[in-house]
Amino acid sequence: MSERGSAPSGSKRRPVTEVITADTGAAIRRIRKLRVTIVDAPDAAERGRVFCFARDEIRIGCSPDVDVPLGDTSVSREHLAVRLGSYGFALTDLGSTNGTFIGDLRVERASISDDALVRLGKTTLRLEPLAETVDQEISPRARFGRMLGASAAMREVFALLERVAATDLTVLVEGETGTGKELAAEGLHEASARPGAFIAVNCGAIPRELIESELFGHERGAFTGAVRERTGAFLAANRGTIFLDEVGELALDMQAKLLRALERREVKPVGADRPIPVDVRIIAATNRTLSREVAASRFRQDLYYRLAVVVVHVPPLRTRLDDLPLLVDATQDELARRRAAAGQAPLTRLDDTALAMLSRYDFPGNVRELRNIVERWAVLGATAAPGDPCGNTRTSTPAPLAAPTRESPPGGGSEVELRALTELPYHEAKDAWTERFDRAFVEEVLKRSGGNVSKAARDAGVDRRHLQRLMARFGLRTSE
Repeated sequence: MSERGSAPSGSKRRPVTEVITADTGAAIRRIRKLRVTIVDAPDAAERGRVFCFARDEIRIGCSPDVDVPLGDTSVSREHLAVRLGSYGFALTDLGSTNGTFIGDLRVERASISDDALVRLGKTTLRLEPLAETVDQEISPRARFGRMLGASAAMREVFALLERVAATDLTVLVEGETGTGKELAAEGLHEASARPGAFIAVNCGAIPRELIESELFGHERGAFTGAVRERTGAFLAANRGTIFLDEVGELALDMQAKLLRALERREVKPVGADRPIPVDVRIIAATNRTLSREVAASRFRQDLYYRLAVVVVHVPPLRTRLDDLPLLVDATQDELARRRAAAGQAPLTRLDDTALAMLSRYDFPGNVRELRNIVERWAVLGATAAPGDPCGNTRTSTPAPLAAPTRESPPGGGSEVELRALTELPYHEAKDAWTERFDRAFVEEVLKRSGGNVSKAARDAGVDRRHLQRLMARFGLRTSE
């Protein structure tokens, strides 16, 4: 990364982000910095605080998890988003309770190219586009492994992934749910020279009392129910790559054990007398910002430094809507292959009107949600909310999202279905089967528990929060 300054004159109409060619011939993405200053606030200690960013999006609110956290109780948890625009910074009120004001005008969406005072609740902020810029190299390619994106933001991610893929460096992948963090990890492993397996462990889906055994294994009789020896994920990934998804969900005591394994490159199965050396590459992922978790004493600082050797941030889909046509086409192509393999007739592809509707949506579930929408619309047709063919706001939900449907009941697995899956590329077949299994499993455990989520999670042996995330993903509700 490099920074440079330029004369303030003429900066007002300079693009805040652009792609240029460097002297070396490499493509460079140049982003102007934005400074945020708290001019006035109910808490005098906050006045004068300054934040500086060179990012596609920053979020402002009273939540400790946003980029500019405010102590003002009249500010919503996620109050305002500031995103890169073509020639300015785009401000979007995130449905706040008390509104966003520029002067006396309450705004839902606005664009600034010069200094502006913005009022949120009882707090006043100064937003200042700076002349300073940050340069990042971008890849000439529009994909990395199974990740797709022709936008400068994604090609910047691809360039970093390409540089570290052939190394053994530990990588921390940060990004919201559904952005493709596991695809990034898979791509890193496939582009490496490591001969071992790629083993993924969802740290948030495993009950606390079982996570040590899941990672490190156990000896027979090590605890009640340990009727046979188990090889843990680290040993299964020997000479390969272990992917620790949702690593921020680990309890502090387990963080200490993981740190020891990373430092010594050895694991000790539960009940074993001596440790076993392992050769694994570590890729971790989280939808939290671990540096903030460290500051809040919820994540060990020493473990954070071990994991964050290289940090890759996968941008949310709402900040790279230029990628929508590419992602939609890829999803429709995959759907067409699956239907052809199952002997089904092809479906009508989405037209420009449908793409225009999608471009007005914020995609809280990111690329994963987009895939679900495209599949549903391919069957149901791209219909909008009643009386509003395009949706009034970027956060309005396209109608088909509210009523998930399936062409066939979940579960099952006839010989014909299995044969059809084997005609697909491996990853597509695996994703299609896993999706069906996950939904069928969740529906069944909820049915057996009478809709009691806590009991269903206990019966399934998964963390309650993980079950709730699966329910939200499939649009399943209970009376609990």
